[in-house]
Amino acid sequence: MHRRLAIAALALMVAAPAAIAQQSPNTTPGTLSRIVLISIKPGHGDQFWADFRQHQKPIYDEEKRQGILTNWSVATKPTLENPNDWTVALILTYANWAALDNLGPRTDPITLAHYGSAANRTAAANARIDNGTVVSTFLVRDQTVNPWK
Repeated sequence: MHRRLAIAALALMVAAPAAIAQQSPNTTPGTLSRIVLISIKPGHGDQFWADFRQHQKPIYDEEKRQGILTNWSVATKPTLENPNDWTVALILTYANWAALDNLGPRTDPITLAHYGSAANRTAAANARIDNGTVVSTFLVRDQTVNPWK
């Protein structure tokens, strides 16, 4: 009985990725974006944006120049539904899923060149906590709707 269950589980594991990976006939996949929703802490807007312009912007510009990112942008939310709502959305766009492979080893040299050392990079990340909180982060896949046949 256990052997049948194990074989059935193995068959499911082998077949499931193929079923999930099948492309919908309705859409064609495009770029992949990491969305980071941030809540700027009250009274910390100037510090948040100064840090972003000084540190994040040059790093994302360099990642784009090197082809790691296809694009990046920010958006702001002028209204709040609750006190913990997000105020800034950071959108990091990659060509496809494969662009996320070995992302750390490809971006580390860029961040180390910017900050000068891993300790400086960590200190900047720790200081960033004073200015804002990550509310949510997730991936979205751009889809082009296929023509009606």
